[in-house]
Amino acid sequence: MSGMGTGCARWGSLLAGFAFLAGVAGCGAGAGGDVGYKPPLVPVKFSVDSQGKPSVSGSKELVTPVGTFSIGAKYSLDSIRSDAVRVVIQNKKIGDTGSRYIYDVTTGDGEFTAVVNGKTTIQVSDRRVLIDVTEGTIESIQLKGIEPVADGTDGNWLAESGDRWENYWDTTFYSPMALSRWAYDDDTIDKWFGVGFLWFLLRLVFALALGIADLVLLTACFLAAVAAMVFGDLGRNIVYGIEALALLAVVGATAFVVYEDYL
Repeated sequence: MSGMGTGCARWGSLLAGFAFLAGVAGCGAGAGGDVGYKPPLVPVKFSVDSQGKPSVSGSKELVTPVGTFSIGAKYSLDSIRSDAVRVVIQNKKIGDTGSRYIYDVTTGDGEFTAVVNGKTTIQVSDRRVLIDVTEGTIESIQLKGIEPVADGTDGNWLAESGDRWENYWDTTFYSPMALSRWAYDDDTIDKWFGVGFLWFLLRLVFALALGIADLVLLTACFLAAVAAMVFGDLGRNIVYGIEALALLAVVGATAFVVYEDYL
């Protein structure tokens, strides 16, 4: 009976993981089949391709493309709304004179910070920000709301903890559900006279399988994020160390069992 209970528990865990993965995939799927994760307080992300051309993900409903203009050309723009920030992404190597991609991002308060490649933070001033991608080193630009500075000891601690939590997810090596998002694609679901649907099913099975690894990594990163939020980098590193030791112990125990069975 105990073996049966253990087996049921394992299958229950797997089914719960599949349900969680399906929920994430369903909520993140857009019209084009893209699956995206929206971290808290980062509503808009610009991804810059190898040619320096940006594309928008995240809360696209907040973004209004104003237009693409030659850097050397003369043009006039309407004034910025009080609840918006104007983002200009500039590439001087496109064409003869270069191009500027201009967007208005509406947030309700008109205040943002720009996080470039998850590390460098640029303060947005006067509701305008100009980011030059000419050198090709910038791959992503995230906009997040400016947090108000809290007064008092407790408020400062909460603000610092929130900054640590956010900084962890901005700089960590792993993006939540990245493996399953990479495998999942429903663009072919109605193509190729039914073959596209079979290809979609194959990728779905692959995404579900990778989702188990995603759940393990997400749990590990979540624990590290909590430790970083409370204790800073020291807590994060300790959790990483404990998790690495646990992984080595599991791998070693598995290898020992397999070796004994082989003998």
